[in-house]
Amino acid sequence: MNGKITVEIMLSTYNGEKYLREQMDSLLSQKGDFTLKISVRDDGSRDGTLDILREYEKNCGINLTCGQNIGINAAMLELVKSSEKNFDYFAFSDQDDVWEDFKISEAITALSACEKHTPALFSCMEVLTDENLKPYETMPRPKYYGDFYNAIIQNKAAGHTQVFNGALRDMFMKYPPEKMYVYDWVNYIIASEFGMVFFSEKICGKYRQHGKNSLGYSTNPLAMIPLRLKRLLKGDFKYATRQLKYIYEVYGNALAEEHKRELERFLACRKKFWKRLFYALTAKVKRNTVFESFQFRTLYFLGVYGKDI
Repeated sequence: MNGKITVEIMLSTYNGEKYLREQMDSLLSQKGDFTLKISVRDDGSRDGTLDILREYEKNCGINLTCGQNIGINAAMLELVKSSEKNFDYFAFSDQDDVWEDFKISEAITALSACEKHTPALFSCMEVLTDENLKPYETMPRPKYYGDFYNAIIQNKAAGHTQVFNGALRDMFMKYPPEKMYVYDWVNYIIASEFGMVFFSEKICGKYRQHGKNSLGYSTNPLAMIPLRLKRLLKGDFKYATRQLKYIYEVYGNALAEEHKRELERFLACRKKFWKRLFYALTAKVKRNTVFESFQFRTLYFLGVYGKDI
């Protein structure tokens, strides 16, 4: 892979020895006419992850950095800040999934349709697998992909599917990591508002589901209820609101006027009962299904999105 197009894959690892080799091999097996760099930052692993990575550093030439445990958001931002600023494309990777060997080529084909100065993001279909990579379900195609009114309350571009250009990289770096709820969600919101979002219906990877997934996923609405209740109890909806608050503070002056107004309404109406009711009835924001949108409006009215953040 010695083409003129340059791509950097960024991977943050933490105690990932169990599945890491399969993912690293899939990254190194990418096919196409491009030059590939793989940058890994270990976030203070205490298992055998570093031993594995040092093998790949020695034998395959990956770029390895070891750091203290700072969490996935800050770790990914560190990788982005130290990435090759003159490269054409960048990709996020998890430590426990497996990519198809055409994923980067598929992303390049899509992203090359966009001017370099326009922020652009690629994502793709995946198949859900058990911990042994046995497929059992295909993730559904998002209904409102790249729609700002959906993106601000629902992330439909998981980080391990994201490939993006330099213009989006530069905008993403402006956002402070301590204000992030989920790094890939920030990247998706930025691309949805300021650039272009491409989605491939090709299955480009295997999304492994296991007990240590940071979030996990299911296409079954009933199976997602316990996951959402868990996030509710952890206060995740409040963290998502805080993330939107800083989206507004960092990028607000550049937002489209109608999007800026909607975000202002979302943030301002949380504090009082009648205002929450009014916003719940009139909000332009939407989730992927009618039922999910109803859930959002109900939770917003109940003050779950934080009354005093």
